[in-house]
Amino acid sequence: MSDQKLTDIQGIGPKTAERLRTLGIDSVQTLSAASAELIATIPGFFASRAEAVKAAAAEIVGQSNAKSAVTTKKGGTKKLAAKKAAAKKKAKDKKAAKKKKAAAAKKSEAKKKKAAQKALEKKNKKKAERKKAAKNKVAKKKKAEKKAKKKAGEKARAKKKAAAKGKKKTSK
Repeated sequence: MSDQKLTDIQGIGPKTAERLRTLGIDSVQTLSAASAELIATIPGFFASRAEAVKAAAAEIVGQSNAKSAVTTKKGGTKKLAAKKAAAKKKAKDKKAAKKKKAAAAKKSEAKKKKAAQKALEKKNKKKAERKKAAKNKVAKKKKAEKKAKKKAGEKARAKKKAAAKGKKKTSK
């Protein structure tokens, strides 16, 4: 692909191509072989931009790993490594948000469970109190019946005794 022009690389316009030529870089092959430090000496270039342009040139020449290179203007895409990093960050953020949501749901579920347990305990306590009250009522009733029976028995004995005494007096 030696028929490519410097201006075919994303980030290099006519002025930048002219500045590269003053440094002795007049083709895509020379650009891919040049050091990033040399390219970074051009006004307006930073180390990252120099690396990106060098990688794009290397891709055109076929010396670079396509995954981390910048494509040509014809492709019109941005730096794949930056896209990958952004996608990774987005996935990481999404995972963190999902984890946070799951933790909140778990916490909410625990609160609901605790509230349900408290309600059940309260219900059981009231049930036990009602049962105890009913038991006490029955016990009091039985006690009263027993007392009444005892009293009735005593009266009956007293009557018998009185009747027996009355018979003794009449028989004498």
